[in-house]
Amino acid sequence: MKKSWLVPFLACLVLGLAVAGCGDDDDGDSGGSAATTEQTTTSEQAGGSGDKAATTATAEIIDNDYDPRDITVAKGATVTWTNTGQLPHTVTKDAGPGPDFDSGTVDPNGTFEQTFDTAGEIEYFCTIHSGQRGTVTVE
Repeated sequence: MKKSWLVPFLACLVLGLAVAGCGDDDDGDSGGSAATTEQTTTSEQAGGSGDKAATTATAEIIDNDYDPRDITVAKGATVTWTNTGQLPHTVTKDAGPGPDFDSGTVDPNGTFEQTFDTAGEIEYFCTIHSGQRGTVTVE
């Protein structure tokens, strides 16, 4: 019975390979479901210090708030705001570099996209709810 170790050894080898296949691939991806090299920023990833600037970002407009309020993206990135609340809102530039933008009224379930080509901090707000504010930092 010298070969009695072979079956447990092969079972451990197969299990080890299966576990290794489920590990991190260390390619710097945030683990999102992006099918291209673009990084999608979620509310947990956006705007924090030390974050890699994203090439795309999403935010929700919920009730009288933006989530996230502060977004960091790379120059040339597009940010998409989706109104998941019950009220209409706007996404309107207040201050900062680059051209002015105004979404017009974004009704519930509506979206607005803006591409940012100029580096700096852009402040935006809702013209309907003046206390509703956020920033986009373009690196």
